This record gives sequence, C-alpha cells and structure tokens, in this order.
Amino acid sequence: MGLAILLFGMGLAACSPSPWDQAQTRYTEGLARTLDVPLPPDNARATKAPVAPQRVSQQAVAKATLKPYSEGTRTGTTNDPASLNLLDYLRTSPCELHSLISEHNSSLGKLGSATTRLVYDVNFINASDRCVSRLSASHPELAGQLQREADRKRSQLPVQLRTALLYGPEFTQFWQAQSSLGQYPETLHSDLEPALKVLLHDTTAISAVTFSGTASDLDLALAALRSAEGGLLLKGWLDVARQMQVANSVIDRFLAKRPLCYANQSNPRALQLRALVDNVYVGQLQPMTAALNRRTHALLPLIEALESAVDAQQDPRYAAFITARADLIGMARARLVSHTERLQGLLAQCQLAPGQA
Repeated sequence: MGLAILLFGMGLAACSPSPWDQAQTRYTEGLARTLDVPLPPDNARATKAPVAPQRVSQQAVAKATLKPYSEGTRTGTTNDPASLNLLDYLRTSPCELHSLISEHNSSLGKLGSATTRLVYDVNFINASDRCVSRLSASHPELAGQLQREADRKRSQLPVQLRTALLYGPEFTQFWQAQSSLGQYPETLHSDLEPALKVLLHDTTAISAVTFSGTASDLDLALAALRSAEGGLLLKGWLDVARQMQVANSVIDRFLAKRPLCYANQSNPRALQLRALVDNVYVGQLQPMTAALNRRTHALLPLIEALESAVDAQQDPRYAAFITARADLIGMARARLVSHTERLQGLLAQCQLAPGQA
C-alpha cells in the first residue's frame, strides 16, 4: 500500500509543479524582485543528478553459472563441470549436490534471475564442501573437480553479488532519475529501512557463504527498492543546489552595487526581504529541506553499508557514482549554509533578523 501511494503521488507530480518546485520558484523570483536584480540565466538543465551505472553484460554472470551436465569425455584438465561425464554425475547422487544440480539443469534453473543464480552458487559451494569430503576417498578425481569448481564459484561471488544487487532491476529503478518530487519528501510511505537492513544481513551472509534463505527471500527484500526513492533523494538535493546557487548569485550581485541598509537603518526593501525570508525560506523551504535531510540521514547510511558489504568501490563505474552522489549532497548542503549566512549578513545591516518584530 505504501509503495502504491508513493507511486501515485509521483504520477500526479508529472501534471503540475510540486509544492517543492513552487516554493523554490516563489523564493528565487521573489528574492530577485525584492533586490531588483535579474535572475541569472537558467542553466539548471545543464546540471543533472548523478545516474547509477546501468546493468553490466550478463556474460560475467553466465560464466558463474553451472552448465548442464551431459555425457561426454572427461578431459581432466578443466574446471568446467560440463566436462564431467554422466557416470561421474551419477556418482554424486549420495550427495545433496545431486538434487541441486538436477534442479539447476531444469528449464527454471537455466532461465533463472541473477539472484536465483547467486543463491544457487552459494548452495553449490556449501553442498560441494560436504560432497568433496564424502567422495575424496572413493572418487578422488571427481572430488578434485568439484573442489575446483566450488573454489571458482567462491572467487566469483563478489562480482556476482554486485551484479545481482547493484545492477539488478530493483537497484536500477531505485536510483532512476526523477523529473519532479511530487509530494516528496514530506508525504512518504515506505518500508525501505527494514528492507535495506534485511538486504544488508543477507549480502553479508552470502559473502560469508552462510546464507540459508531462498532467492524469493532476496527478491522480496529487493522489491522495496522499486519505490525509486533514491532518484527522489538526488532530485531533491539537485534542486537545493541549483536554487541556492541562484539565490546566492542574486544576493552577491546586489551587494556588489550597494548595501541593503545604510547606517543600520531599516527600509521598506529590507522589511519586504525579511517577510519573504520568513514566509517562504523559513516557513516553506526549510521544513521541506529538513524533511529531505532527515530522509537522507535515515537511508544513506544503510545504502552505504550495503554498498560496502558488496565491495561496490571495487567496481570503477559504481565507485564514480558513489563519489558523484556524495559530491552533490555535500555541495547542496554547503550552499544552504552559505545562503543562510548571506541572509543573516544582509539583514544584519538593517539590525533585522528573520522573525524579528
């Protein structure tokens, strides 16, 4: 229900400017009008929020899957389990690995999602460890092949985990760029925090090859990311960075010509400015920005922990996205602080402050 409400709100946002957009436009235009300074050229569209890298080639994932067993000649010189002949395959039947391979070689196994293949490989590693111990005395060559395949899968788990999560459809949709915030972030119904905590627990277990859940469990936790809230977060901070840059430019251009007040004496322009600041900047924009900041503080540490758990920095493309994301949020927050400082300095010339009678 929460996800439906959020998506419905996003659909309405496409039809009209959001309250966030309206308040920001009202503030920057009002600031320019009050200070009699033209707004700088609109270069907003030249700046975009960072976009998470898209899905990588599936070749890397395909290589990590176990090919179907078939009759053939075993060379003994490859780790490819497809080189095991049918007799060797049947010899594994006393092991749990037998049913696991059979299930994987079904049509469902061949066409499974990245999470299905990921969970299969974790199960394969665990089953192989037990099977190798059981077969090492009677069939040492087969045991050796199974051990090499398990080691190969173990070494590929980090890449496969990043592919299944960071480049999966859910995470891709989570960071999808948004054109409007709608009612976000003040109106929000989301189960993201518990879902991210579950994902963090599951990815840690997968990395340690101790995961005991199913692919369906993993997919259920991932489904919460389809809310696209990551894209909304970045859109919000991008808007803050843009609008505060415009507002700061207006103030700087005004002060380059004259002070707001002379000899600490207030005037009608100063009173008009204070009213604009009180009603729009303090009364509307700051609560919205505070809600965005609270949401960022709630989600970003969990997202960063999840990215750390899958060694996202090892992927150059995703590492670049992490850096760009941090830079955007840091820049927006810095511009907010500098704008507040500009306002305080401007109104102090008139011995005024926001909210002062």
